[in-house]
Amino acid sequence: MISIIITSWKEPNTIAKCIRCIADRKYSGLEGSFEILQLSPDKETLDEGLREANTLSLSNSEYIQIQDPQKGKPYALKLALKKAKGDILIFTDGDTYFEKDAIKYLLEPFEQKDIYGVSGRPISNDRRDSMMGYWGHLLSDSGHHRRSKQLEKVYGKGYYKSGKNFFPMSGYIMAIRKINIEIPDDVLSDDAYISYSIRNMEKQIGYAPSAKCYVKYPTTITDYYKQKVRSIGGFIQLKKYGVFKKDKQSRSLLIELPYAFFVLRYPKNLKELLWSLALFPIRLLTWVRIYWDRVIIKKDFTKTWVRIESTK
Repeated sequence: MISIIITSWKEPNTIAKCIRCIADRKYSGLEGSFEILQLSPDKETLDEGLREANTLSLSNSEYIQIQDPQKGKPYALKLALKKAKGDILIFTDGDTYFEKDAIKYLLEPFEQKDIYGVSGRPISNDRRDSMMGYWGHLLSDSGHHRRSKQLEKVYGKGYYKSGKNFFPMSGYIMAIRKINIEIPDDVLSDDAYISYSIRNMEKQIGYAPSAKCYVKYPTTITDYYKQKVRSIGGFIQLKKYGVFKKDKQSRSLLIELPYAFFVLRYPKNLKELLWSLALFPIRLLTWVRIYWDRVIIKKDFTKTWVRIESTK
């Protein structure tokens, strides 16, 4: 059985499409028995999810709602992990949607017994003709570039596999075998925590670039800071959990510096080149803010995990 876990909060306008692109077998490539677990704290999103499940004629065993007590995403994920019955668990968010056959491609790497986690490919759903929209494409494509360079291409297959090196999975679209894992209540990068935990079990991480998930990125500088300080800053926080055993930390200012060449090669015209150049000081300020919040003042989890309105 496959369990699909969708975490969603105040996303009544997007949850139906998220559920539909998974439950429609002809579209998603999903085979065999499955269950969709939707975790939401708000009635509006739960109601829209149930309405779509009824439209798709999903049974009570195929669609399950869990009332999220709104204690943070890690807490919600732990509720889902206790409830899920699947041998493989797929994680995504209620404000994203998968491309055709995404689930089929996401599950392919599990044919290798030592692969315990697989990341799909997040793709920006924004227009590229504005600076913020361009940044969304640049950053999502740089993630694809890094995974495809860090991991090893499996001969004759359309996916990659970690070896000596790896890069953490993306929480927008990832799958894991059902394993005993305890997610800390205050972890900021749950996807990275799970990725490092799998590697510490001496298991491998796969990357399926054909498993595409469309994501809306921040459209304001303020929301950009909020999102990146939380998500990237979570890698700094991971040190306190002692997960850097088999692998070193994979995100830091120094590690990002070599990617300056990718940022400069990515533009297709002069306007985009200027937007690429503008990203450098913004990224530097982001890292300054991250070190301030995580290392200096050690900002509280509840103040760091804030809703990013412009991505909804």
